[in-house]
Amino acid sequence: MSRGLRQRLRLVFRAGPAGAERDDGADASAGQLPWIQFVAFTEDCLVSGHIQLDSDRLSDTLNAHQELQLCDVLVESLEDGRSVHADEVPLARDELLAVLTDGPRGDPARRIRTLSHPVTFKVGPYLIRGNLHALPGMEPLASARRRRPMIPLSDAWIEYRSSGTTQVSLAGTIVVNRAVADWIQLGFAPADALAGLEVGRVATTGSADPTRR
Repeated sequence: MSRGLRQRLRLVFRAGPAGAERDDGADASAGQLPWIQFVAFTEDCLVSGHIQLDSDRLSDTLNAHQELQLCDVLVESLEDGRSVHADEVPLARDELLAVLTDGPRGDPARRIRTLSHPVTFKVGPYLIRGNLHALPGMEPLASARRRRPMIPLSDAWIEYRSSGTTQVSLAGTIVVNRAVADWIQLGFAPADALAGLEVGRVATTGSADPTRR
């Protein structure tokens, strides 16, 4: 298999997770993986639907692929709020600023003890607040720099402007693209931080994260 094919992931969305069979050649065990809600945030639109995971956690799936081919999705413009159905939406991972999901936190047997730290990310037009998990004794921003690009935040919410009004979406988990973040700071920054200074910029490169939540 070529390097390009390994890096490109085709995600087939559905209007709902109503028990349809996969048709992409996945083995039978894939049918046991859950369907989850998926909302992708880009610079100018939201892309939403449901997908069936191909790994324990969405962040692992996203970190494993440089490109995504999103299929059968609803696309909403941030400029005017209009929504259209799209058969295919190709996205490079760098275009994926954040993902809101209701998916699982992974295999409980593989979790290790971590401490949660309230943080705020500014990523493009979005302000994202949530809890970053790091090993005890490790400085949380240093932990973020060491991790792979797509970082999950728990008990998180995202704020942005759409059609001239402020929108706030709450989620159990928001996966943030650390590689394209404008800044990150400890604590929950106020809403006017969207127009604020860059505080604590996160490095855009880093080694694979050796920890798992």
